[in-house]
Amino acid sequence: MWLIFLDLLARISFLFSLIGTAIILLYNLKIYYISYLSLVFVLLCGVIIKRRFKKLIFLPFLLLLFVPIFIYEKLFLLILGGLTLFLLYTQRDVTYGSVLEHFNKTYPLALLLFLTTFAMRYISTIKFIILESVVSSSLLMYFISSIILLRTLRYLEHKPEDKNLMSLNIRYALAILVFSMLLSIPFVRDKLFWVASYVFSFIYFIFITLISVIFIIIGYVIGKIIYFIISFMANRGLIGRSSREIMNMNPEINKFLKFLWERRHITSDLLDKIIIVSFYIFVTVTLILIIYWVMKRFYRTYKKEENYIEEKEFIFPSLNPIKMLQNLFGRDNLNPIREYYRKYLLDSREMGADIRYSDTTYDVYKKTSDLFNDNSLKRMRNIYIEVRYGFGRITSELIKEFKKLYKSLNK
Repeated sequence: MWLIFLDLLARISFLFSLIGTAIILLYNLKIYYISYLSLVFVLLCGVIIKRRFKKLIFLPFLLLLFVPIFIYEKLFLLILGGLTLFLLYTQRDVTYGSVLEHFNKTYPLALLLFLTTFAMRYISTIKFIILESVVSSSLLMYFISSIILLRTLRYLEHKPEDKNLMSLNIRYALAILVFSMLLSIPFVRDKLFWVASYVFSFIYFIFITLISVIFIIIGYVIGKIIYFIISFMANRGLIGRSSREIMNMNPEINKFLKFLWERRHITSDLLDKIIIVSFYIFVTVTLILIIYWVMKRFYRTYKKEENYIEEKEFIFPSLNPIKMLQNLFGRDNLNPIREYYRKYLLDSREMGADIRYSDTTYDVYKKTSDLFNDNSLKRMRNIYIEVRYGFGRITSELIKEFKKLYKSLNK
């Protein structure tokens, strides 16, 4: 259910951004963010109702009639509500290949919409404010929901039996979506930025205080050192013992101390800038190190959980024959298995299977399970994944078994 919701949320967010941008630019229509939130809410209700009462999924969409907006904005919202209802009725299974194909086709246009929004800053301030508060927010939801959905489906393709981790991943994705949606609301975003600015100012004050204390300590130590040197020189008779004698015997010292005293209240703009820049550098480096540390831990955990990222074999009909011979008779024991798996893919295409470049081995298996021996296909897929991603050792017996399985596909 939640996979369907994420898929429809990505599609509806993209359509809302695309149609909304066109209407704002062409007809000067003011679109409110409540329209997008209402659309997401009725979509969520429709997905929940569809699970048990498919014939009643139109009921939550009637709520769009009562959204407090003007007539033209409501007409725009009802059109998008009709598109959402149509997609919800026709939505079937969500597969990694279909989602990836949709994302590859739509994200260039989504980036173009982002650029259009930024360009409006220098063309029309009013249109920029509307695009920035509504369209950019829905585009952000499109990217976030698409990426989370792709990652979730990728994991599901490899470990469909891990339901607990799958449920945790979905809850994590929905939490990110809710947080992103809250950030998309201008009032909430302004308040959060105000709090962040206040916290930043407090941290900056602490930083300046620490720097000041450090400079005071350093100045105190340097003063003690200078006092020790002057005392040492006085004991050796190099200068007078009293400060009056010092001033009388050393007029340059008297001028220097008088110079410092007259300028005791002067502040240095250069020093202030250096401190501010140092603080920004300190904060930036700290954030980079924290992000690096978190990503490093995430990567290690991800490697432990998923163990491999499935890659695609090249299935183009025209390949270098020398390369094919190297794959069959090369020293790398993986090459013969990859070559026979490629032959299986080409055979599947010749028999009418719609094999796409975005398909995983699981996608290919589902599309060809009716064309070949199912038991042989399962064993071939397991062997291929095992040797392709280093789960097991490649032996000559395993290669012979894979060749035998390939020859038994049509039996």
